[in-house]
Amino acid sequence: MKRNFQYRFFGVLLLALIAVPMSLSEAADRLIIGNVSRTLEQLPNYAASDRGFFAQEGVVGEVVLIGSTDTLVQALIAGQLQVAIVDPSPAINAIERGASLKIIGGTIPRAAYSLVSCPRYKSIPELKGTTIGVVSLVSGSTIFLREILRAHGLEPSRDYAMIQLGPTTQRLASLKTCATSATMILGGDLYTAREMGYPEIARLQDYVPDLQFHSFIVDSRWAETNSQLVVRYLRATVRAMQWVHANKEEAIELAAKRTGIALKYTRIGVNDYLARGIYSRDGSVNRDGFQRLINLMGERLFKQRPYPSPDKYLDMSYLRRAHQDLGITVAW
Repeated sequence: MKRNFQYRFFGVLLLALIAVPMSLSEAADRLIIGNVSRTLEQLPNYAASDRGFFAQEGVVGEVVLIGSTDTLVQALIAGQLQVAIVDPSPAINAIERGASLKIIGGTIPRAAYSLVSCPRYKSIPELKGTTIGVVSLVSGSTIFLREILRAHGLEPSRDYAMIQLGPTTQRLASLKTCATSATMILGGDLYTAREMGYPEIARLQDYVPDLQFHSFIVDSRWAETNSQLVVRYLRATVRAMQWVHANKEEAIELAAKRTGIALKYTRIGVNDYLARGIYSRDGSVNRDGFQRLINLMGERLFKQRPYPSPDKYLDMSYLRRAHQDLGITVAW
């Protein structure tokens, strides 16, 4: 069923691309950007589009939503996308299997996850023997979930099961009837979850305080062939990040418009993200947080220590050129 869905997705996307007439020059500047869902974490991407930064850099950025991090990365590998904005863990997995992917920057240097449960469960120990909903079995949020539960003595398979349910809306719907016991959600969805009656029983920052999250992922071969376009794309997104930090009220309204989250919640969420440094200012990667993610993945992914350094997966050359063009100085 999953494979059939992937083929259907690729076919629909391909038909959509064929159906849009483009000149050769337009095609060179067009990027298909993949996200999992509409969240506050995607605010810089919304700003790049809606505030004209893409247009000013000669980029036509078109976003497609794919509800699974696995399928998103597979679409990137298949050439159906040019950029994926997602946590780097599925890309690390793919690179270890031989994919020619690279992380070329970051938009969210710290993961702001919470664990919420159906009303029947009030604490983590009560989750023993239950099934927990996840977006993907190999996504960053699932890795983080295991760490939170492990801190309370719960181990996967032995003490709980996991089921892949996709986007946040589907996972929250599963909590309504307690078909699943809990799920990890991002900070921007926390207020909606609370309103639906789902208690927050853990915050990731209390267990693992600093983890690189949403990053820009590309196929390295495509990037080398289209290096000028990659640099222009990064210039636009970095400018959008700076706009978010400098125009808080407008950014809050834009987040509400593009995510569909109530304005009262986007105001709380965006203010919180800005105060805690959740939104990057310059597209850099949190190297310490990236190494911590590699270490968390290590016991399942790598055969032996020492685990790889971030340099195996990163290519910051395009971002350095974008920074140079913009006059931004960053300590690498």
